[in-house]
Amino acid sequence: MVRWVQSMEETNVKRDEFLTTFPGAAVLASIAPLSPAPANGLVAGVPLPHSALAAEATQIARASEAPEIFRHSLRTFLFAELIARARGVDHDPEIVYVASILHDTGLSSAHMSASERFEVDGANVARTLMQKHGADERNIETVWDAIALHDSSGIARWKQTEVKLVNAGVNADFGGYLDEMQRADIAAVLRAVPRTNFTGVFIDAVAAVAARKPEATGNSFVTDVAYRRVPGFHLVNFCDEVRDDPFKGYT
Repeated sequence: MVRWVQSMEETNVKRDEFLTTFPGAAVLASIAPLSPAPANGLVAGVPLPHSALAAEATQIARASEAPEIFRHSLRTFLFAELIARARGVDHDPEIVYVASILHDTGLSSAHMSASERFEVDGANVARTLMQKHGADERNIETVWDAIALHDSSGIARWKQTEVKLVNAGVNADFGGYLDEMQRADIAAVLRAVPRTNFTGVFIDAVAAVAARKPEATGNSFVTDVAYRRVPGFHLVNFCDEVRDDPFKGYT
């Protein structure tokens, strides 16, 4: 996942009211114990969407995920937006946000099905939510694709712009695309949304999925054939790829 294909064509209110009416600032405020939230509600100049749809997507992710994985989802959005800015890509930030913030909900026990891949579970969470909010069917399908393909660069790069961006944002949080963003912006994201303990918590969550439903781990039949028929065939292991911190020196 780390070395995925790196090309892309392409006041005073009660706390509950605050979370509902202005989720962008609320999301940042929720991280305050680890790092002060920017006073202007922006991270590296990136605003967080604050529609009712974005607010409920945020609440779903925060309620079901470990804090480390929720912060990964938020960094995914921020990095996706920085990549879009660097490339001058026209896109819908709300679609990117909803897909980014919900892309790992399938790893949580609250949204884990008995037999589907975790990517599909997360995509289905998003579909149900967007249907509830009366979203356009085309946007629903784009978000579904973005979540289902967030870890499949070879396919995602052929899809809609928002799908490519979510894939790129996920990749960036594992060390991809760093040369396409400003160093100061990357550092700002890491200060506002710390990556503390993320790798270990994430690997444990994925291992729990594999233990519960091994047939839904996403192994390709091509890989099966290669291991049986191609002498010396070996794929790089994700755990080895994320062993070293790609963000050393950014903070």
